[in-house]
Amino acid sequence: MQNFVLIANPETRRVQLFQQALARCGLPPARLIAYADLLANRCELAQFDSPDTIFRFDAPERSFEVDRGLIAAGAELEPDGGHQRISASAAAQLPEDLGRIWYQRQWYLGWCDRLRSWTANLQGRILNHPDDIIIMFDKVQCQQILAAAGIPVPPMLAIDRHPKSYDKLCALMDAENINRVFVKLAHGSSASGVVAYERRNGFVGGASRNENRAITTVERVVEAGELRFYNSRLIRQYRDPDAISDIINFLAAESVQIETWLPKARLEGKEFDVRVVVIGGKARQAVIRVGNSPMTNLHLGNDRREISDLPAGLSPAAWAEMLATCERAAACFPNTFYCGIDLLIAPNLREHYILEMNAFGDLLQEITWQGEDTYTTEVRMLVEEGERGRLGDWVKSRSSNIT
Repeated sequence: MQNFVLIANPETRRVQLFQQALARCGLPPARLIAYADLLANRCELAQFDSPDTIFRFDAPERSFEVDRGLIAAGAELEPDGGHQRISASAAAQLPEDLGRIWYQRQWYLGWCDRLRSWTANLQGRILNHPDDIIIMFDKVQCQQILAAAGIPVPPMLAIDRHPKSYDKLCALMDAENINRVFVKLAHGSSASGVVAYERRNGFVGGASRNENRAITTVERVVEAGELRFYNSRLIRQYRDPDAISDIINFLAAESVQIETWLPKARLEGKEFDVRVVVIGGKARQAVIRVGNSPMTNLHLGNDRREISDLPAGLSPAAWAEMLATCERAAACFPNTFYCGIDLLIAPNLREHYILEMNAFGDLLQEITWQGEDTYTTEVRMLVEEGERGRLGDWVKSRSSNIT
């Protein structure tokens, strides 16, 4: 029997759902290892390792203690990077400030370092290998890999010339004659640090006029002379060039993915995209996310729909091709057992693009495929895979005895 070890923040909903899936499949609970314990060296994964062990890393979310630890772990890494930096001792003293965006690049570097350290020399199977997780947590690198494999992705702006400021972004947009872009924190998740930015040039009263608009999850706060930035579930619009410049300058210094802002197909008069979960190489559960803004994440208050609600003009053949594209994208990460993929469907209901890959994108509550939620599908497939492996070993042994 397989033994599961779950590495997660214990307070998250994901832990409960995965443990329920194990029970549903007749398996004992996974041994739960808290990220905080690993960061504090209170335990090591090697203590629980064996060839029959399956390690599942889940999202390191909803714990500022863990965020502080990962920021501290990245303090001495990439010393020549242009990102904001803080010492390990200072990181350990960071005050909890709900929603504040802290040292995102340094957090990512610490996350990569710890993942590699924790998993070195493990004998057991790691469901989503750290090498793949690390790439999917870097939007720039991930999209480059997809594009190189012929996967349709939104056009990226001059990958080799990352703008480090708002002025450089504007110059880049001018050079490529683009008026609408998405600016995304390269290492953000759950729509953290995302800006849909557009410029419109026109004439008012015979004079030329430039209008800017940034639609974003970022809240810009100026208090006592200090400029701070927060993630917000309330989507904000900024039109003041100075405010927009502040936000994009802050994000760009932490590394960003910049891509053309493409139009999406509409459902009930609103734009939508689709989150597709690929498990074991096959597209399984999926949910339509109907946007009240350019950011369609469900936790931002957007609407969800079943796949049966897709527009009638979307042919079965076109939908099958889109799911096949998702499976091809997942295949670019051969050591990943499951992932969530954000799929953009164009207004013509034929063209489509992969917006993002999510190493922990399997949390689709109340969404089923053949009556199963994502976690149950994952566990059942692993159990069946294990049974086939044991049957294969038995057949080999029988054949050996016969000869």
